[in-house]
Amino acid sequence: MKYKKNLVLIGMPGSGKTTVGKHLASLTAMTFLDLDVEIERASGMDIPRIFMDRGEAEFRKLETICACKAAKLSGYVIACGGGIILREENMEALGETGNIIFLDRSVEDICASDVSGRPLIGGNLERVQTLYNQRIALYRKYAEITVDCGHSPEMVAQMIWEALREQGGTV
Repeated sequence: MKYKKNLVLIGMPGSGKTTVGKHLASLTAMTFLDLDVEIERASGMDIPRIFMDRGEAEFRKLETICACKAAKLSGYVIACGGGIILREENMEALGETGNIIFLDRSVEDICASDVSGRPLIGGNLERVQTLYNQRIALYRKYAEITVDCGHSPEMVAQMIWEALREQGGTV
């Protein structure tokens, strides 16, 4: 694996991308960027409202625009939304300048946390399992590093940093 200028976190909604991303940014002296926040900023509304008023297709268009902008940055830890992997163009853009890191968290652990504001899952175990089953192959396809999120966010960030160093990256 070649170390790139950004670190891109992918995974299911509720897998800890934002929390781990903030710790990882601090650990690596990089800047943290939450792609969902950028989408909200660009649209002027929160993500549940985008889904409700404009639909998922419009949300995915905004997500692609913001992903392409983020991919042009340097020195960032980028936390992506859970569905970023649904469009190959997103992953190609982000993968050109970033190492893709899959935060793999069990469905049970996701449902045990507060995911009530997530438009596609809402804390429903059956919906989370279905979404996980639909997406797991894509998460694995794009991941250069996979990290088990059955640890504290600080430990997961440390595990990512160590994996990067072991594979020749310097942060």
